[in-house]
Amino acid sequence: MISAVVYKRNLNHYGEEVCGDNFQLGRTKDSKIIILSDGLGSGIKASILSILTTEIICTMIEKGVEIEEVVDTIAMTLPVCQTRGIAYSTFTIVQIFKNGKVKIVNYDNPRTLIFKKGEMYNPTYKKSDINGKCIKTCEFLLEKDDFIFIMSDGVLHAGLGNLMNFGWGIDNINEYLKKMQRKTRDIKELVDNMIELTDSYYGFKPGDDATIVGIKATEKPKAMIFTGPPLDPKTDIYYVNKFLGYEGRKIICGGTTSNIVSRISKNEINIDFSDITTDSIPPAGSMDGVDLVTEGVLTIKALIELVKKCKNNMYEVDLRGKLNSAEKLFKLIRECDDIDILVGRKVNTFYHNPALPFDMSIRSNLIRDFVENLKKLGKQVNVEYC
Repeated sequence: MISAVVYKRNLNHYGEEVCGDNFQLGRTKDSKIIILSDGLGSGIKASILSILTTEIICTMIEKGVEIEEVVDTIAMTLPVCQTRGIAYSTFTIVQIFKNGKVKIVNYDNPRTLIFKKGEMYNPTYKKSDINGKCIKTCEFLLEKDDFIFIMSDGVLHAGLGNLMNFGWGIDNINEYLKKMQRKTRDIKELVDNMIELTDSYYGFKPGDDATIVGIKATEKPKAMIFTGPPLDPKTDIYYVNKFLGYEGRKIICGGTTSNIVSRISKNEINIDFSDITTDSIPPAGSMDGVDLVTEGVLTIKALIELVKKCKNNMYEVDLRGKLNSAEKLFKLIRECDDIDILVGRKVNTFYHNPALPFDMSIRSNLIRDFVENLKKLGKQVNVEYC
């Protein structure tokens, strides 16, 4: 099963409060959708046009409409500037299916750059005329560690009339990315480097909105978080076996929960007290068969604060140096598309008045907050109460 890590950076046109490019991430039952739209001009007007474009595309695909029909709708909807003879909004769509098939649709955006094993890959594009607009589409199979880069034309124009007569250009960008991949395979590092170089070519005063979206193919990992003891102790064995038999990354949040798993599995909990950080979050632990063991409420609360910092994806939080338990948990789940959460309903009287229902407990409220913010980032989240 193939998935993808997606990371985006953009520059606003110098002097503008908002970006005229818009990026949106969506998903269907069997695919992930990445959309980049570039509104004509810059500022508020361009932003509205690009947002409208990505919203229509994403909503239609998520509702099961075929890409061809989506493009036809967009082509009929978007007007053309009568003065300049160009579209009010251009776009690139990348749809990645779980079986590895990729479909790319491009309307007037720069060429999509694809790399397999560090070398540029050139798929065969099919051109079609839809309502007078030339739409380019291609399909190919994506493999683990392949890269796809989509961008707005503000990246290509960097250096125009300044450092370079004709701007940076797609061929130079392609060669630069090829060289960069010999130094790093980290998608965040590649995109950050590209956008910073773009900014420098503009003399740090971008003459156009510039956006780069990096996509790295990965095997589809998933994770389960087990937090809180089950309501009925007689079901402990059932839920511990379900947790330990899960095919994916396994995380325990909570001292009581980890003790239950340890007792039933007979695997010892090891807490590294030398790993204590300067903040108030208790240190993480380890257990055979489990990827991470942490404290419960305080760690989840800190984890939510990290997730809330992200607007598009979890790679927007830069993790460096010694990581606390919440940061380790954040790093562990950010590549996962599917996150299952097993929530025990037995209340901890230290945090909660036992006279109140579980739905009003601190853990329950934290989980609801956590799930809501994960879904905003395009994660598929399933919660089971036990």
